[in-house]
Amino acid sequence: MRRQKFLKNLLLASGAVYLASCSTPPPEMPTGADQPAQIGTPNKKPTSYQWTNDHMQVGVRWQPFGIDPADEYDAARPVIAKDSSYAQFWLSWAQAEPEPLNKDYKNHMSAYLRAIDKAVGSCVARGIKVELVFWHCPAWASVSGKAGPFKPKPGEFPAFAKRIAQHFKGRVDSYQLHHEANLKSMLEDGDVDSLISEILIPGAKAIRSVYNQAPARPVLISPGGTSPCEACPVLDGLNGEGAVALVDYYDRLASNKELMASVDALNLNVSDHLNGYGLMDGLLISGVWDHYDLVRDKLAEHGHADKGVMASESWIVWDSSGNAADVNGDGKTNELDAYDKTVTIFGKCLERGLNTMNLPWADNSSGWSMGLTKRRDPGGIVKSQNRRKVLPSADGDADILATKIDIVEKNGALRLAKAPDPFKARDYANPSDPNHLHYYIWRWYAQIAGGTDEVIRHAIAGEPGNDIKVEGTGWTGKEHYKISSWNRTKRQFTVLIYSDGANGKAWVKVAIPSTIQTGKLYNNTHSRVDFRGEGFPNGTRYRARITTMDISPTNGAETNKRQIRADIETVENGLLKTAVVNMGKFTKIEFEEVN
Repeated sequence: MRRQKFLKNLLLASGAVYLASCSTPPPEMPTGADQPAQIGTPNKKPTSYQWTNDHMQVGVRWQPFGIDPADEYDAARPVIAKDSSYAQFWLSWAQAEPEPLNKDYKNHMSAYLRAIDKAVGSCVARGIKVELVFWHCPAWASVSGKAGPFKPKPGEFPAFAKRIAQHFKGRVDSYQLHHEANLKSMLEDGDVDSLISEILIPGAKAIRSVYNQAPARPVLISPGGTSPCEACPVLDGLNGEGAVALVDYYDRLASNKELMASVDALNLNVSDHLNGYGLMDGLLISGVWDHYDLVRDKLAEHGHADKGVMASESWIVWDSSGNAADVNGDGKTNELDAYDKTVTIFGKCLERGLNTMNLPWADNSSGWSMGLTKRRDPGGIVKSQNRRKVLPSADGDADILATKIDIVEKNGALRLAKAPDPFKARDYANPSDPNHLHYYIWRWYAQIAGGTDEVIRHAIAGEPGNDIKVEGTGWTGKEHYKISSWNRTKRQFTVLIYSDGANGKAWVKVAIPSTIQTGKLYNNTHSRVDFRGEGFPNGTRYRARITTMDISPTNGAETNKRQIRADIETVENGLLKTAVVNMGKFTKIEFEEVN
C-alpha cells in the first residue's frame, strides 16, 4: 500500500521518475560533490533581507515530487540547501486549483499546491529566497472551458493571484505572472492586448495590494519569461515572427505606463536553444546575452532605468536529445558540451549585469534533459521493486535513478512506461556521480551570490569609474569573464574571474572600487535601497584570499588548486588590489577587512 501511494503521488506531482538500466561500480567522487543529505530543518534561523533589483541570486528551478520523505531529502541536498541563493517554482494554476473548491486552501488545498507549499517552507527555513512563476488556467476559470494555455474569464486571474499572494505573503519574495508570454501556445485564444490588460496589469496590482497591506512586505513582480524559439507561432497581435515579434513584445510592455508602474522588472528565458547559446534569428538575437541586451535597451529606450531584468525559465541540455548542440565540435552532444555552454552563458550574462540565474536542479520529464543533478531514491522504494533500476551512488547515500520513464495508469494499476527520449546510464559522463558535469560550473558561478547571505551587485566589467580591472598574461584566450559582488552579511567583496587561456603559469593584477559606487544599471538613485558607500573606505586594512584552479572536464573535480592568503594592505585611492600568480582558469578573490 505504501509503495502504491508513493507511485500515485509521484504520478500526480511530477509525471515521471528516472530509473537506471544497469549497475556500475561507483567512481571516485569529484572534490566537493554531493554529500549524504541531512534530513530536517536547520537549527539556525537564517537572516532575512529585502530582495531588490540590486541583489544577486543564482539558484535552481525546483519541481517537488509531492512525497514528504523525497522532498525533505531534496531540500537538504547541497544543490539547494548550500549552493543556491534562491529557488524558482513553476506554479500551474490548472493543477493548483483544478476545481473551484480548491480555492479554499485551508480545507481543500490540492495535492499539487500542498507539495509546493511544503517545498517553499523548506526553502524559507533555510534562508533561500523563493520565486513563483504562473502558467496555464483551469477549465472552470477559462473562457473556452478547457484547462491549459487558455484565456481566463475576466477577473479570474487577478483573483487567483490574490489568493496565492495572501497564502504565501512573507515566504515568497518574487512573482512572474505568465510563462513564455510571447508564444501563441501559451495563450491560444488570447492576444497581446488581452495578455497585458486582463492578466499582467490586474495580476500585478492584485499581488501588490496584498503585500502592501499591513504588515507590509516587499515583493518583486515581473510579467514573465519569453521563449527563444524562432520558428514557434507567436502570440496573436504581435508584429512579425520570432525575434522580430519578440522586439515588438518588449516594445509593447515597456511602452505601457500602467504595466511598468506595476512591475519591477522584465524577463527573458536563459537557454542554450538552437545553436547551444540561445540563437534566434542570428541578427537581432544570436545568443542569450543578445536577448539580455535587447531587454536592457528597450527599458532604456522607454525611460525605465529603474527597472531590472530577471531570468525566467532557464535550461542547458546535457544529453544527446534533439535540442542539444555540439558546441565543442567533437561530433558528440553530451555533458562536456553542457560544461562548455554553462561557462559561456553564465559568464556572458552575469558579466553584462543579469542578476538572477537559475537552472533546473534535477532531471525532468521533457523531451530533452537539463538537470544539474540526477534523481535519487531516498528510502529505496524504487530499488525495492527492481534493484536493477538503480545505480549505487559514489557518495554512499541514496541510489541514483538513471533513466527517465513515465508512470501511467493501466487497468486500474500504476505502471512504468518509457518517457520521451529517455536517457540511459551510459549517457552519463560519470554514472554514479549524483551530479551532472555542468553542475560544477554552475556551482562555481553560484559563489557570486553567496548562498543565503545578502549579496548585491558591485562593479560592472567595463563601466567607467565602476570597472573590474584585470590585466596580465593570465587574462587571455577565447573566453574570459569578470564578475564582482558585495556580501553584506560577511562584509566582503567577491570577484570571479574565468580565463580559458590561463595555464597555471601566468599572472594577473586585479583592482575594484573599495566601496559601492553609483552605477549605470545598479546602485543608483533608482535603487529601492541605497547601498552606495558601503565597503572599505580609504585607510582600511584589508586582505585578499585567492582560490585559483581548474575544473576537470572529465569529472568536475577541482584540479591544480591553489589557495593564497595575500599580505595585508591598506585601501588607497578607493581601490582594492591584488595579484594572482600561477593562475588557473577559475579564480575567486575575496577581499575582507582586517581589524
